[in-house]
Amino acid sequence: MKKFFILIIAASAAFWGCKKDSPNKGTQDPDVLKPTTDPLLFGQTWVTDNSYGIVTAWQGKTRDTSIVSYRHSGMVVTGLYETSVISPNGAAHGIVYFGNEVIGNKGSRICQFLQTSTSLAEATGRTLDPQYIEWTQGSTTYNGDTYIIAVGSYPGQRASSYFYKIEGATGKQTFHPLAQTPNGNGYGWYCGTSKGLIVAKTISMDNKATFVEVFREANWIQDYKLQVPGHIYIDVENIFAKDDDHLIVIVDCKREGTPITDLYYFTIDLINHAVKMYKADMPEKNFHINKGAYASNTVYLPYFENSDNKCAYITLKLDNNTGKLVTKKIDLQVKSGVTYGSATVVATNGGNVYTSGEQGGLACYWRNDKLVEIENKNAKASVITDIKVFD
Repeated sequence: MKKFFILIIAASAAFWGCKKDSPNKGTQDPDVLKPTTDPLLFGQTWVTDNSYGIVTAWQGKTRDTSIVSYRHSGMVVTGLYETSVISPNGAAHGIVYFGNEVIGNKGSRICQFLQTSTSLAEATGRTLDPQYIEWTQGSTTYNGDTYIIAVGSYPGQRASSYFYKIEGATGKQTFHPLAQTPNGNGYGWYCGTSKGLIVAKTISMDNKATFVEVFREANWIQDYKLQVPGHIYIDVENIFAKDDDHLIVIVDCKREGTPITDLYYFTIDLINHAVKMYKADMPEKNFHINKGAYASNTVYLPYFENSDNKCAYITLKLDNNTGKLVTKKIDLQVKSGVTYGSATVVATNGGNVYTSGEQGGLACYWRNDKLVEIENKNAKASVITDIKVFD
């Protein structure tokens, strides 16, 4: 897992932009993509061994390495969301990009990138000093609404955490402060619920336990201690909201005194604060689990093994009748002769599972268990850091 997050950090530091045609290719709005049943992939491409990564999008198999906008400068696109605005003519669907834009070489703003960049602060009635710096930490969706989690500060002052909400049906944008946490600001995990956004961060006081601090927006709920007897390095990999008041936390950890990795599935009841632990039936290998998805009472996790080309996705489903965790491993098709590959991000859509990853250092994805090779012409290496699938 650690290798993949290093790549995510590198990708987040690169300039991301909107999907564009050349200015001479007609009048279609270059900033909005129409949704498609093909996955939309984001990442980076390297053309020489010593080059910086080029921000890249793949629509299905087709690659675009020219997506940095010709209309904007000093911007880093960090995410996108689907709009579904209801009008007298029906629902109008589209994809909008957002990210950070530097202003005056001193501050930055979180903006949506359309024909011009639109500051979410201004759109929500906030007046910020030119030196104020804000940036995105991530985003999540729930019932069509988008939550953009952010951190902002003035030079020399403690950062504040907050989020912008964009309503899916109306496009209305609102600002919401998050809690000032005792252990610094910024949240690593976020889940939408009908009772409000759940945000969480993890703290490890030593290598034998991890605490998950959970808030519902600005209200602290509880710190939950996660530990596994006989194991060390309790590492949270994913947090999902099963419903408004129940979380699923996926952790991996090492058996003390061995190189063996185990995977555990925790449930947290936010009402009575009960924590339960279930062991996943994983092979005794030094495997990696990355960014997963949750749908229909099932957790989907991308999986790969060290120093090998064994890629898979794992499903974890808690049987409410027996109280047992059912683990399934679905092997992914890999290229013959390739000695190393990885699976990094999972997305689901209907009955299909999309897993992004790489084979021999070149990005690819799988639809269910079948390998889909995407364009990597003249690339020394490429990586996918996010995958979106739209209806």
